[in-house]
Amino acid sequence: IRRSMVEYHDILWDIGYAKTWEEATLNLDRLYSERPPLSDFEEWRDLRVLDEVYWYGWFIDYWMEGGLMRDVFTHNITTPEHWYMIMIPGAYSREELDYDLVVGPDTVVTPSYDPHCTSGEVTEGCKPKAVISAEKLRDYTEGPAETAAIANVLLNDYDGMGQYVIAQEAWDCIWRELIQNGKGQKTVYDRVGLTESDYSFSEEMLEEMIHELNRLIDKYGSDVWNDKPTANRIVELLVEHRAAIQIELDEVNSGSRLLRDIDFLGPKE
Repeated sequence: IRRSMVEYHDILWDIGYAKTWEEATLNLDRLYSERPPLSDFEEWRDLRVLDEVYWYGWFIDYWMEGGLMRDVFTHNITTPEHWYMIMIPGAYSREELDYDLVVGPDTVVTPSYDPHCTSGEVTEGCKPKAVISAEKLRDYTEGPAETAAIANVLLNDYDGMGQYVIAQEAWDCIWRELIQNGKGQKTVYDRVGLTESDYSFSEEMLEEMIHELNRLIDKYGSDVWNDKPTANRIVELLVEHRAAIQIELDEVNSGSRLLRDIDFLGPKE
């Protein structure tokens, strides 16, 4: 989740904070070319991170639940009217999207799903066949196994993509050429300039990240979900993310990771 906050901002910067697909395509050649100025990230962080943490969890719920319409901030099942308001980027403030205001605290809501997931537009619906870690895919130790996981999902769909999957003996070679030898498209690792450790988050922001990860881990580790391989993988990955953020939070609280004045942010500070 922490890394997602940084890279999400950097991609927005790459495409000039575009509001439409047409605007974004004008700057696609800038993707992953360099790191934005740290001051640009800090301005965005102060404005958006506490909200984006909720969007991170909402995104996982959306796919895991097959496009079930939920509110971003309460995670309650919501109405199509409210959901479509949420889906318009920048059209409404958080206060205007307040669940109790738009839906009502006592309203009994019938579950609805994104029509893109139920109309056949997405083959077999929106629930994932597998959960893949981009970090592990780029890892020199775990990358080949993550590549094999992707290939096996495609291979099992024989009537679809399975018939086009290359022979298994070539999988490691493809991974090595793309990741180790850098012969594929540019990725986040191609950015020059700042490193991940240069980015800081306040105590409140780190606590909010841990809180959202706890919610997701508890949800997808529950009896309702723990017989599903995708949910188990979600929990496995998020537990690792939570441990890394907890280390950073401990360092901030102990003073071993020093924050500048500009990094002490949020209502609590």
